[in-house]
Amino acid sequence: MTQTAEKLGLFLSEGLHQDMVSAAERLNTRKNPRGCVRLIYERAFRELVEALESGVEIAFPAVRGAKDRVSVRLSRPLCLRIRRHTDGLNLKLTDFAFAAIDRFLQSNKGDVHDATHQAYPVLG
Repeated sequence: MTQTAEKLGLFLSEGLHQDMVSAAERLNTRKNPRGCVRLIYERAFRELVEALESGVEIAFPAVRGAKDRVSVRLSRPLCLRIRRHTDGLNLKLTDFAFAAIDRFLQSNKGDVHDATHQAYPVLG
């Protein structure tokens, strides 16, 4: 039985989606790359959700500047967990998505997008 997926419409900083596509290509270990971009987005969102659920303090900087509209499909259970956190933290999905993607890209490649230099102030 496959899980049902939900489509999320995101507004991401220019070039951020391409960074995720590049990461998917770089991290792909499957013969058939189909679905790798979805898996990378799911991994990024899941890692942020798990960090929040384990009590890690996360900064959610407001996303400014030009944005690209991107649609991604994520598993329904993950979408429910994301919504629980965005509602509980009074966050826009765009800010949540940026934080998830930025954290993922930094942990897998370092600073890969200009916006990451301001993303995470040190929480004391």
